[in-house]
Amino acid sequence: MGYSSSLIQRKFKDIVGRRYEAVLKDYSEFLLTDEEMLVPEVRSILMPLDIFVHDITDEAIEVLSAYNATISLAYITDAGVIELLEQALNHASTEEFRAKKEEEGRELLERTAAKLKEHGFSTQTRMFVGHKGDDVVRIAKNHDMVALCRRYADGESTDVSVSPIVLRICQRVETPALIY
Repeated sequence: MGYSSSLIQRKFKDIVGRRYEAVLKDYSEFLLTDEEMLVPEVRSILMPLDIFVHDITDEAIEVLSAYNATISLAYITDAGVIELLEQALNHASTEEFRAKKEEEGRELLERTAAKLKEHGFSTQTRMFVGHKGDDVVRIAKNHDMVALCRRYADGESTDVSVSPIVLRICQRVETPALIY
């Protein structure tokens, strides 16, 4: 007998017959099934980074420490920005911008990987130019979880809410997502 069934049986032990079945049916959507009670095994976590992600929070590290997982850090430079610069500026200026963003990305990857290693995580890093939302969804298929900073791909917004790209990624990925 599952947890939800035993809980309902205890709560409604004096109710018998068809009434019990009706109560069980009505309350079942609010209680977790035995399957849903199982914590999924997480061995790899994707953590996308960009220029708007400045640091991983201590709270996020604390949550991630519940999993004995390898964290894959991926710094993604927006291909759309590179394409716009190619059209508006000359090739040399675009390459200079790209090199500067790659250097900033390398520094962020190194800083984040070092902080995670201090807390006992094994990490992998990669950097590429791509489409931030689509590429995260594509790469997430190879991982058990996605950890997203709420500012990922947000721009210079002063609002404290979650980035629209982060929300779209959470809707499209099939794996669990953590927003920090």
